[in-house]
Amino acid sequence: MTDTRWRRRSSLLILAGLAVGAPAMAGKAKFSVETNYRLGYDTNPFLSAGSDLSTTYVETSVAPKLVKQTEKGQVSLSGHFGRTAYFRRYDKADQYGAELAAQQRLSPKLSAFAVLSYDSEIIGQGDDSVTGNPIDNPDVNLIGLRRRADTARASAGFDYQATPKDTISVDGGYTATRYGSGPPGNDSDNYGGRIGWQHAVSARTKIGISGSVYKIEYDTPGLSTLIMQPAVTFSSQLSETWTVDGSLGMSFSDLTQPAGIAGGTVTSKTTGLAGSLELCHTGIKDNFCFYGDRSVSASGFGGTVERTQFGVNYRRSLTERVGVTWNGSYSNSKSQVAGFGDTRQFVSGRAGVDWLVRRGLTLGATGYYRDVYGQGVPIKADIGGEVFARLQLTGR
Repeated sequence: MTDTRWRRRSSLLILAGLAVGAPAMAGKAKFSVETNYRLGYDTNPFLSAGSDLSTTYVETSVAPKLVKQTEKGQVSLSGHFGRTAYFRRYDKADQYGAELAAQQRLSPKLSAFAVLSYDSEIIGQGDDSVTGNPIDNPDVNLIGLRRRADTARASAGFDYQATPKDTISVDGGYTATRYGSGPPGNDSDNYGGRIGWQHAVSARTKIGISGSVYKIEYDTPGLSTLIMQPAVTFSSQLSETWTVDGSLGMSFSDLTQPAGIAGGTVTSKTTGLAGSLELCHTGIKDNFCFYGDRSVSASGFGGTVERTQFGVNYRRSLTERVGVTWNGSYSNSKSQVAGFGDTRQFVSGRAGVDWLVRRGLTLGATGYYRDVYGQGVPIKADIGGEVFARLQLTGR
């Protein structure tokens, strides 16, 4: 299937989902829209190889959202579109997508959710920071190639309160990732699910176990990975302002790839540590979160990778209207496929200040640093900054 046909079908899939969700959104609902305007300077906006890469840019974006809240849940419909125009060297770059999400309490003991989304962006552009969820983070192996990634996702699941202290959760999903150009072995289909159990040992602390199984299939015949990840889980309200949520387990990967001239396929097995950690503080003036994750995931570089990531987000309110933010992230990606390179690393940091001029209007400035290391041609770091205006409108 060509990229154009796939994008058309993805768009139709999203539009169909939005059409189905529209009746549920009928009636009283809350509508909001956020627009951003940015003027900035980058020394290497796409982290590409070469010299004389710097440019000034202007970015505009709009993100509308419609939410219907009920006594038993909510349905939300959102979209986003952004365009960056460069003053020299580069063509314009667009980012866009849409999401339909629903959460519903079906009974006093059973609640369910479903999400359908589509996103399109150029990898390596913009705010590439660790968020705590690997599927939302940049593909380190593709940074610098200026390739567009189109991703369609569908997921659903439920939580069941088996006893006052025991909760069973089940979820599953499908993710299709396509790239605008590149050799075979890049596009992938990822599908699977997870089941978990948590037990409340106190009013503040829960422990449990979980197991996930998913398969990644690539557009190269015979190239796929089956991944199983059992883990123990832990979550706790450490204090009035601190929470922790983590998991620790093992990752078992069965990588199948073409055998070459001899034909057929060969399978190799890999075992490694897997886990995640989220430690957050919510105070009167300070908000802080640390994220960490180690897992096996798909890469558009032609195979499955072992990915280790860390990130920190921090915000402090200096006054009721003025605040400062800082975030930093690190990502390490190692391919499990022989012949597709070794380890690649990505680091980024951002710091900024913002001022709430009036309700709905914020002005600010940000400075940032990004760099990528490892296989391939050496790349110059991206150092830049921007001033911005954010307008948020809310209506009924």
